[in-house]
Amino acid sequence: MNFMDDGDILTLAYTTMINVGEYVMITARLFLLLLATTVCLTAQSSTITVEGMGMSEDAAIENAKRNAVEMGIGTIMSSETVVKNSVVFSDNIYAKAIGYVKTYKKVDGYQGSDGLWIVTIEANVTDILDEVLQDELAIQTLLDAMGRPRLVFLIREENLIDNTPTDFAETKLLKMFKDKGFNVVDRQVVAALKVKGDPDYDSALQGNVAAAAQIASQLGAEIVVIGTAKISSGGIVGAGGKYAMTSGQADLNAKIVRGDTGEILAIVPQAHGATGHISPSTAGVRAVNLAAEILGDDIIGQLIRKWSTQQANAINVYLVLKNSDFMSYMNYGAYLKSQTIPGIRNAFDKGLNEGVAEFHILYEGQSQNLAMQLMQMQSDLVQINITGLSGNRISAEVVQ
Repeated sequence: MNFMDDGDILTLAYTTMINVGEYVMITARLFLLLLATTVCLTAQSSTITVEGMGMSEDAAIENAKRNAVEMGIGTIMSSETVVKNSVVFSDNIYAKAIGYVKTYKKVDGYQGSDGLWIVTIEANVTDILDEVLQDELAIQTLLDAMGRPRLVFLIREENLIDNTPTDFAETKLLKMFKDKGFNVVDRQVVAALKVKGDPDYDSALQGNVAAAAQIASQLGAEIVVIGTAKISSGGIVGAGGKYAMTSGQADLNAKIVRGDTGEILAIVPQAHGATGHISPSTAGVRAVNLAAEILGDDIIGQLIRKWSTQQANAINVYLVLKNSDFMSYMNYGAYLKSQTIPGIRNAFDKGLNEGVAEFHILYEGQSQNLAMQLMQMQSDLVQINITGLSGNRISAEVVQ
C-alpha cells in the first residue's frame, strides 16, 4: 500500500477536491436497522407501542411517531466526514426514517417533575406509501398532524374550443381535494382578487412563485397551487358524417408552493387527457376533467409522500431574527448548531441584511414546538423573543 504525502487523505471511499488544500471525504454506509418487535421481520407494516418525550404533549406525540417508524420499519443511516487539510472538520451521522405512520392512538401520557411530557402511543406503521394513499383514515390522521393547511388554487385556463373563459380544471381539483378532506379556500374569495385587479394575482397566474406566496398570505392559506390548463380540439375522429366524433384534448401542469416560505413542495410538469364526443365542447370538458384528475392524484400523492416523510424525519423551518448585529448573528447561529435544543438536526446561516438575520433549521417536529423551545431554552449570549409564527416560518427579535 502506498502512503500519501502530508495534506493528502487516504480513504477507501473517494476524495473530491473542493478548493486548493480542501478536501471533502464522504463515506456513505447504508444499512437497514430492523429492530425485533412482535412482527415478522419480513412484514411491510406493523402495529407497535412506543414512548415519546417532548416539552409539550404534542411534541411528545411527534417524537413517539418518529420512534414508531424507526422501531417498526427501520432507518437508513449515513455518515459524512468532512476533512480539511488532513484535519477532521466535522463528523455527522444522519438517520432517515423510511416508513410512514398510518394511524395512531394515545395510550398514556403524563408530565414529569422536570416539565417533560412522556406519551405512549400505539401506532400502525408501514413502508408502503400506497397503503397511506388508499387509507382514508391515514390521510385524515396525516392532515391533522400537519395542522390542516389551507390550499388555494390559481389555475389559468385557456379554452381554445369555446374561446371563452372557463374554470373546469379548477372546479375538478377543488372537488377532489375537498373529497380527500383538504381545507381549500373558496373560489369566490380568490375571484375577488381578480376583480380588484390585484397585480400579484395576474403575476401568480403567470407562474411567479413569489407572487403566488403573497396571494396565499393575503388569503390565509399555507399552500398555493399555481398552474395552467389548455383545452383544444384534436379534430374529427373516424370517417366523419352526421354523427362524427370530435377529439377533445387537455394539458395541465402545476407547482405547489408553501405560502410562508416560498418552498416548492411538488411539481407536475404535465397531465394529459383526451376523449371523444359528438359535441366539441363536451369533448373538451371531458378531456380537461380527465387531465385534472391525473394532476390531482399526482399532487396528492406527492404531498402525502412529503408530509408522511416529514412526520418521521426533519422539516425545514425558517427563523427570521430582527434587531441583529454581526456578533448576535454569528453567536446565535453557533447556538442553533450546538445541538443544545433537542430536535434540531442541523442549522444554516442564511444571511444578515440591515439588522435582519435569517436561519434555515432542520427540525424533527413541528415549527410551533421549535418556537416554544427557542423561548424556553435561551442562549447565554443572545436572548430572543418570538414575535410571530406562520406555518414553517418563525419571526423573532433580539432582546436589547
